[in-house]
Amino acid sequence: MANNRQIRELLDATAYDVDGEKLGSVNEVFINDISGQPDFIEVNHGLFGMSSSLVPLRGHSFEGDELRLAFQKDRIKDAPNVDGDAHLSNEDQESLYRHYGLENSENRTNYEADRREANAEGSNNRAAGAGVAGAGAGVAGGAAADANREHDLTHGEHAAEDKVAAEKAAAEKTETEPAAGNTTNEGEMIRSEERLKVDKEKQDAGEVRLRKYTVHDTETVEVPVEREEVSVERTPISEEEAKNITNQKVGDNDEASVTLHGERVNVSKESVPVEKVNLNKETIQDTETVTEDVAKERIESEGTDNLDKK
Repeated sequence: MANNRQIRELLDATAYDVDGEKLGSVNEVFINDISGQPDFIEVNHGLFGMSSSLVPLRGHSFEGDELRLAFQKDRIKDAPNVDGDAHLSNEDQESLYRHYGLENSENRTNYEADRREANAEGSNNRAAGAGVAGAGAGVAGGAAADANREHDLTHGEHAAEDKVAAEKAAAEKTETEPAAGNTTNEGEMIRSEERLKVDKEKQDAGEVRLRKYTVHDTETVEVPVEREEVSVERTPISEEEAKNITNQKVGDNDEASVTLHGERVNVSKESVPVEKVNLNKETIQDTETVTEDVAKERIESEGTDNLDKK
């Protein structure tokens, strides 16, 4: 079941690809002049969001502030370069839909135009407000487009130059920055300028691994050992002792033996844990400098010398 959202909520959304990988913020929204539904968005991506691509909203889902598109990040980054600030020709639209390979993807979210859009006077080309561009009727996309596709293509896509920052300020009713060159009934003109939007994304910077290997060394240990030795001791026999010794004749051959003992060293080895090694991470704060050209409008007067230049 489709759920209704305000079109301007798209400008506060963070875009993700079909696999859930973060792309960036939504820069502009392109509205179908006939159906009143958004057809395309311009999505920032790349380092610090400095690049952008036009992406069809066909097949997207929108939950909370998470806008899930129906395409992978690589396909979005490789989208054809189309000038979103100018009229989209039929060939441009065909090129976009052919690149994204759209066939039978269905939107899960319907949108309601805000009140000032719904009450705007005029024909199909409505004033969409800051960050929202008035689009043509749109196309169904892909080889399976319906019979109305050729009719819708003739309306084209028209993008305003309004930026997301001005739209958010207008929604909060604090500060309004209309499109460049917008002149009021009182003859006033609004001057606009580009501002840098910088964000950060986390990426892999390297991999550290622990590897264990074996080396061989030599150890020398002195071990005390004992052994028995024989010494000859001669003791004279007294006359009293000689009387007690009988059956002894000169010339009798006799032998006596003693068994000697000694200690021998046996060597064996065992594995013993001696150290534990851990990998610890710490976060280091650093600063990177980003330089980018920005456009600033200047207003000068013609026909009189009494007006100050801005």
